[in-house]
Order: sequence, then structure tokens, then C-alpha cells
Amino acid sequence: MAAQPNLQAVWFDLEVTIERPVEDVFAYVTDVRHLPEWQESAVDAGWIEPGARFRERRSFLGRTAELELEVTAYEQDRRFDVKSVSGPVRFEILHAFEAVAGGTVLRVTAEAAIGGALRFAAAMAKKQAERQFRSDLERLKGLLERQGSDPTERRDEESPSDRPPRLADD
Repeated sequence: MAAQPNLQAVWFDLEVTIERPVEDVFAYVTDVRHLPEWQESAVDAGWIEPGARFRERRSFLGRTAELELEVTAYEQDRRFDVKSVSGPVRFEILHAFEAVAGGTVLRVTAEAAIGGALRFAAAMAKKQAERQFRSDLERLKGLLERQGSDPTERRDEESPSDRPPRLADD
């Protein structure tokens, strides 16, 4: 993400090892309909243009925001990168997948450009976002490691992704 005047850049790198084959982890993470299952702030998500653009609705600090994201890199079982093209904060998230003995290492790099009044609270925003991403990755790990051989299999209980996405003005 290129530096812009009056914007504070915030970034961090995280890593998690998931005891599942790389193709299972990649398939699950890149199916954006699963976001509400493993990302706490995600209310719903769905493709606008499959494989190219998607929309998600997130809830944080008692508010709901709708974001549109664009896929900037897609390499089967290796890479899935996205950037926001609308919403309150511009950001990029890079996902790198690596097959290792016994599973998959998922590396996530997130970078955001924070402006306005939030610019002065960039350090606090970074800490909160990093804590949330870390928690979400642990939730993803637990979810995938508990499931059977197919990470997209349906479970007995209804999950948010079992319901049709509520996008736009639903």
C-alpha cells in the first residue's frame, strides 16, 4: 500500500499452523462465504464477481460497516490477497499458505492506512486489530482441526454461512 499524506500506516504479520492439508485450508479461507464462521466481526459475506470482488458486512464498536474487497492475488494453495476498495478504512491483507509436515502454515500480513481522527490513535488501532486477527486465526485453526476430512462440510447446527448473505439494503 503506497504511503499517502496525512495517513498513518499500520501493519502486522501473523502466522498459524493448522493441522490440515494446504488444499483444505486454502479452499476454506478463499470461500468468503465462510468468513462469519471464523472472523468475529464478520456478519456476512458474499461474492459480487466470483473470484474477483466480494462484499462483507462487519460489526465493530456497536456499528455495522459494509466493505467491498478486490482479490489482488490468487495462486491455488499458495496465495490469496485482497484489498478494500470501499469502506471506512483502506487496507490490504496478504495470505500465504505453505504445506508443512502435518499441516499448513498460514501467514497473514495486514496493512491499513488510517486517516482523520483515527490517525492519532493508530497504535491503539493496530493493537486492537492485531489482537482480533490473532483470535480469528485461532478460531480458524480450531474450526478446521475439529472438522472431518472436508472443511466445507455442513455441520448439524446452523452457522451464519448456512443462511443466505444479507448484503446491501436487506
